[in-house]
Amino acid sequence: MKKLLSLTALVLCAFVAIGQNTAEEIRLAKAIQSDIQMEQYMWAIGTGPTKEIADKNAINSLSQLGMTQTTIIDNEFSNVNTGQDAQSTMSTKATSVGISNLALDKARVIFLAPQAGMEVALRFMTREDWDKRDEDTKIKINNYIDSAKFAFSVEDQLRYYSWANILMSGYTKGDIQIDGHHAGPMLQSKVREILNNIKVSIIAIEEDKQNKNYPYKVMLDFIYNNSPLPSITYSYFDGSGTVSDEMVKDGRAMIQMKKLPESFNINIDYIMEDLARQAEPAVVVLAPRTAPFKEATKEVFTKGFRAKSEVDTNSDKVNSVVAKQLKKQAADYAAVTEVKEDAQAPYRKIMSDIVASFSSISAVNIRPHFTDSAWSEYQKIVAEGNPTLARTPSWTFAELDSLVICREMPIKLNFKGNKKFVEDVVFRVNKKTKKIESLAYKLSQNTEKHIMAKEWNERDRLTLITFLEDYRTAYCLRDIEYINKVFSNDAYIIVGKVLQQSKKKYNDNTELINQDGKVVYTQYSKEEYLVNLKKSFMSKEFVNIRFEECNVGKGYNAKEGIYAVQVRQLYYSNNYSDDGILTLAIDMRNDVNPLVRVRVWQQERDVEYTAEQMIERTVSTEGSISSN
Repeated sequence: MKKLLSLTALVLCAFVAIGQNTAEEIRLAKAIQSDIQMEQYMWAIGTGPTKEIADKNAINSLSQLGMTQTTIIDNEFSNVNTGQDAQSTMSTKATSVGISNLALDKARVIFLAPQAGMEVALRFMTREDWDKRDEDTKIKINNYIDSAKFAFSVEDQLRYYSWANILMSGYTKGDIQIDGHHAGPMLQSKVREILNNIKVSIIAIEEDKQNKNYPYKVMLDFIYNNSPLPSITYSYFDGSGTVSDEMVKDGRAMIQMKKLPESFNINIDYIMEDLARQAEPAVVVLAPRTAPFKEATKEVFTKGFRAKSEVDTNSDKVNSVVAKQLKKQAADYAAVTEVKEDAQAPYRKIMSDIVASFSSISAVNIRPHFTDSAWSEYQKIVAEGNPTLARTPSWTFAELDSLVICREMPIKLNFKGNKKFVEDVVFRVNKKTKKIESLAYKLSQNTEKHIMAKEWNERDRLTLITFLEDYRTAYCLRDIEYINKVFSNDAYIIVGKVLQQSKKKYNDNTELINQDGKVVYTQYSKEEYLVNLKKSFMSKEFVNIRFEECNVGKGYNAKEGIYAVQVRQLYYSNNYSDDGILTLAIDMRNDVNPLVRVRVWQQERDVEYTAEQMIERTVSTEGSISSN
């Protein structure tokens, strides 16, 4: 697969903040602004109350330079009610819009002295780079198409094809041929095909009369080609306003509504604007000038569903394709020994009490069911995410040494800024004390499936899953103490880097970029990594990460007890989102205290850092790390 142009490059270009300007920056800024005819530089000024807004306005202004007119043909569908039948009609609409050749990844920024209390950003490119934008855009389009062809997930295919399609509107040098086809129509066809295969349906509706603001809880199934859609972002109108950035997990979603109309629309976010804003700003600017795909709007009908005070979504009366498919998938791969039915009663009682605590009329005191540390974890989830029960839990109980693993309770987390996620909470109960010792967010079905499908013994598979659940949850809860404990003191921590003049720390990675896009890798000490991570956590109101595209391996003989995991990590927070490849080597020879000995984050998969090679970097006899 061809490598995409560095996503990090665009992140850095869009949000680099320079504090006190150097003499060279001041000289350069003056020279640029004196180039009124823009013979050497193309430039624009943006202002705003913050550096980010000022810079965004500068980028938008720069994109307007050299704008050309183009015509967008849009097929508009409408419903005509004849009194007996509802008929669909189609009309064609031609719209003339201004389109800029918008490849601005080589644009640099200098922040000038504030004026009238407003921040001032100067965005600029050399004339030579400006004139090369078409070729750069063409390269990006081709790379996104290549990435879409090999993408593992539907969400990625949709994103890459839609980004390439949007960037086509900024290409002004004629046609691009892809496999003998015109790129524009081909891309539109691909996006439509994927969107057409996404189906959304209601499975049940609950009405909470105690909730005066949003009494209706609507449970939804998301299906792609008759299988649960692992993940997608969507928006809808809740009766008072538009709710954006809702997220599906394993084909399931739950929305809350002020009123219950006969039908409403679910709008699929095929652009993934949050990620595009960080990774491909040109998409965000061009998207409003590109004809939207009506196939992204899914009309959902409430007819035939009666809102009830409580619905058992596990009942045979509830027709959930997703629930049936997930149950079948689990049965196919999860050869896990469950607690015998006659011994499940105390664990079912604990879980029942926790579920009941979500009811506004419940008086159940669940605190005695938790140890102090587990209660602290649970309280943090409640305090930060303000959770609501998303569906009826479908409990399974499996043994792992001294614990019974209780899976799982589906909840919806509601963070500040109207950001919402569906998570499944797993509880680990001590068999002797009958107290919850720990809890965590469950992995996605696809990630779990790749581990459970391994021909390893049951204990090894469950131990690895438990560790990854804890690792993921620690980042979501910003638990720096756990992360400090789980990383070995001599951990081999690598972040991908590409060289250039500008530098920016984001998430927990430090990235440098240059125009040739050459990636190099730099090692960080545990102490350096944790210092940067702590700073990052302090700026976050919430963090949510997902693992997909899982590849796992284990060491044998001299490396027995060393595991390697490579996953695609999707990172979301209130001020940053990214998408990259995370590789871990985990030392579980003392599985009571597992240690991360290797941690590598990359923008793309790299043959130098596969899961298997991470095992080879871990020297089993010493517990140390090889840099070879």
